[in-house]
Amino acid sequence: MQNLEHLEARLQGEAKAFTARRTSPRRYIVFDIEYVYDRVGQERADRHAGEQQAVNDNAGDAFKVRWPFHRVGCIVALAIAVLPSGTVEVEALKTWSRPEMTEAALVQAFSAFVAARPGAMPVTWGGECKDLPSLLAIAMREGIALPPSVGDPHWKHGRIDLCTLLCGKAKNVHLNEYAHAQGLPAKLMTKRELGKVAERGRWSAVRQHCEVDVTIEAMVLVRWLLATGQLKGTRAAVDAAIVDRVSQLRPYRPELLQAIAGFGSVGLDRAA
Repeated sequence: MQNLEHLEARLQGEAKAFTARRTSPRRYIVFDIEYVYDRVGQERADRHAGEQQAVNDNAGDAFKVRWPFHRVGCIVALAIAVLPSGTVEVEALKTWSRPEMTEAALVQAFSAFVAARPGAMPVTWGGECKDLPSLLAIAMREGIALPPSVGDPHWKHGRIDLCTLLCGKAKNVHLNEYAHAQGLPAKLMTKRELGKVAERGRWSAVRQHCEVDVTIEAMVLVRWLLATGQLKGTRAAVDAAIVDRVSQLRPYRPELLQAIAGFGSVGLDRAA
């Protein structure tokens, strides 16, 4: 009898969860992070490493800065809701960067953005390999409490790493490669170019680059949602839902607008 009661309670819980998914919006936070290199920190770590363990123990090799010494310079986050009707809506687009903010302030602002949206699922491209570990390392160093959805291990809280999800057991590829294969906008700068721009303090360029990346990731996300039956409409419509709203929120970003031109609604494309 007790087992039947437990089974009934569990089935009722699952039915409520199913109903909630059908009647409540599903929310996602697509985000990307750009960095500057702490070369001094890496050199200090190298000096204290054994001869065979140092990252940069071969003078002939290019100097390498490992991810714990990549300091956050810019974070962009895009909040998306998938409505019960099956349509997609961009709810917010936020950009935080140097030089106006310190690394700790950047992470605190992003944490507050995530915490204000409980239940929203964080989405990255390859973020489990760098962005999430970096956020946790900074939070530990600066004494910042991260929201569980970005601070806890990926297996404890639902997150989407689009690279892992879409590549499956195939070899991982860069976002730029996948975007090109999808016919989507391309990154504004190569990794090497971006690093140089960040080290020179050209933060306006870094912001635009990061905003383009997040827009591409969001378009990849909604295309996947459409392909798996979680969205209704056409591919062009879901592309435009992202691009139209980003264009409205960032009308002062010429390179961003140029990169996404042709993917929005005809009228808004012409206005941009």
